[in-house]
Amino acid sequence: MKKNRILQIIFVFALLSGTVSGCHYLDLDEETTSLTEDQVFATYSRSSAFLGRALAQLEYAYPFELERIFIYGGSWAAQTDAADTGAPTSPSTSEFKKCNLSESMLDRYSYIDGTATTGGNLQISYNMWRLIRMANKAIENYDKMIDGTDVERNEYLGEAYFVRALAHFNLCRFFGGVPYLDHVLQADESWDIPRESSHTTYVKAAEDFFKAYEYLNAAGYMRRNTPANLNTGTKQLELPSGCTALALRARALMYAASPLNNEGGTSDWEAAAEASAFALSAALENGFTLQPIESYTDMFHTVTITNETIWPHIQSLANTSNNISTIIPSILTRGTGLSSMTGYGTHPTQNFVDRFETLDGYPLQTSAQRAAAVAAGSYNEQAPYRNRDPRLDLNIIHDGLPAFAQAKISSGGGCFNIYYDSEAKSWPRTTLNGVNVSLGIEWDTQALATEGYTNTGYYARKYYDGSFSGAHAIVDPMVRLAELYLNYAECVNEAFGPSGRVSTYSNVNLSAVEAVNVIRRRAGIADVRNEYTGSAAVFRERIQNERCVELAFESNHYWFDIRRWKTAPQLMTATLQGMYISTCPPDAEHPLGKVYTRRDLSSARQGTWKDCMYVLPFSHSEEITMTNFVNNASWH
Repeated sequence: MKKNRILQIIFVFALLSGTVSGCHYLDLDEETTSLTEDQVFATYSRSSAFLGRALAQLEYAYPFELERIFIYGGSWAAQTDAADTGAPTSPSTSEFKKCNLSESMLDRYSYIDGTATTGGNLQISYNMWRLIRMANKAIENYDKMIDGTDVERNEYLGEAYFVRALAHFNLCRFFGGVPYLDHVLQADESWDIPRESSHTTYVKAAEDFFKAYEYLNAAGYMRRNTPANLNTGTKQLELPSGCTALALRARALMYAASPLNNEGGTSDWEAAAEASAFALSAALENGFTLQPIESYTDMFHTVTITNETIWPHIQSLANTSNNISTIIPSILTRGTGLSSMTGYGTHPTQNFVDRFETLDGYPLQTSAQRAAAVAAGSYNEQAPYRNRDPRLDLNIIHDGLPAFAQAKISSGGGCFNIYYDSEAKSWPRTTLNGVNVSLGIEWDTQALATEGYTNTGYYARKYYDGSFSGAHAIVDPMVRLAELYLNYAECVNEAFGPSGRVSTYSNVNLSAVEAVNVIRRRAGIADVRNEYTGSAAVFRERIQNERCVELAFESNHYWFDIRRWKTAPQLMTATLQGMYISTCPPDAEHPLGKVYTRRDLSSARQGTWKDCMYVLPFSHSEEITMTNFVNNASWH
């Protein structure tokens, strides 16, 4: 056997095109580079070192990393109706939101061997295929291992199956169905492999996630910490566990059952409901609990981990780049307002703000719903942030918001000012931590600029601790307990209706309505009103809305959810609005001394929809080398 065969990583589309001329090599430890494949996999220490490289490269699958790299400093949310960005002329917005995906942008997402100027080696397609090959290599050579304890060997197989499942799952989410590679392709095999359907790809990924669960459970790794010892180290926490595998299995089957991918009708939803119940039951059995609303923001910044987070990606507190001048302005809000005011930002639209119901449970997404809430005395358009779901203030910075009551730093009091002072004819600045920052700007004056000012009247808050200097931990909870309740509710509702339930597990045994209300009660908002629980179709809207609110701007859920639900065509073509606020003398109509006016965003900031936008296309340069592999439609 040739030396270094273990190191060969096939250039991703060479897997499909029949050529191995573009080979890449893993930077394994020097001691392994002179070993044959048989020698590498003969011992647990060397085998696990090889698999460890794959586990380390799972960061290429983490939503937060993709958020930072691929959208040129914007976010996936800003490519939907949920948010706007401070730089609409950047390639991310002009190409994504307008369905005009250039070949150069496409290469960033599929398979160009990246450099520092093109986002590094974080291309989705390239790295997912690389992880699949590494996982298959680890699984196929397992029998060569002559040592290792039962715990070590079970953990090894569990992690290998998890990597293979997650890589296929991510490919399918972005690109649709792909060939499900369950073995290492050899040089004499045909590389030109037809695609599976998205449904089949998700189902096969779910099967691998279940295998991962079985091995990790046998190894005793149902979770990587305990409720009493949450902070066991970043790398340890980011390793897969049995609960993580079950949660992602349930998510994969939910995706398979969703309208975009469903092939089996109600039976697909029944399978997803059973898997969701199992995942939720296992999480509860292993001590995961919902974080109290009083410390809700601990799940996203400052505190490394909470007992709700099942599988995190942690930007460490020790990482000095995790401050307001780097990560935060590129993803969440605008720049410091000091030496630099650049930053793209994620600026929620009024469309998305309207998803946050009144405290007593009245929805506000349509003018009719808002009129009903006004008639009930639950909502006032001229005091729009009063009597609202508390998660509004925890996810979105709006005018008058107190300065981060849950932040772990001294905010210096005060509140955010995003209004026009009609008398002074200026936009008041906001003082945070002794720093004066300008957050307001005249409507549309920054329509084509890159300074990161909001054009909607809002900024995203979720990962922001309120500081303007220094480092703080940022956590992207890729899987947390709240999602498991919401997955269960969605699948049960579609399979059995609002009052249906999966009764297999005594510690779950909730109806779909009850599962949603668990999340709402944690937030301090009223249960879903009875008029919205009468049928699966009616309750479906409340489940989807609850998911949008609870998981707002988190782990790219919204981008994928509106596609799998097939609600994207309606949402992406709706007129996007923001809120313009100016002062006036207080009176009965304007109790806060301000006029709140919904305004349409400029045409440059509106979205569009074509059905090709459900999935990304692969690069044309790779498409022409394939015959059986049918590419997705171009975004033109």
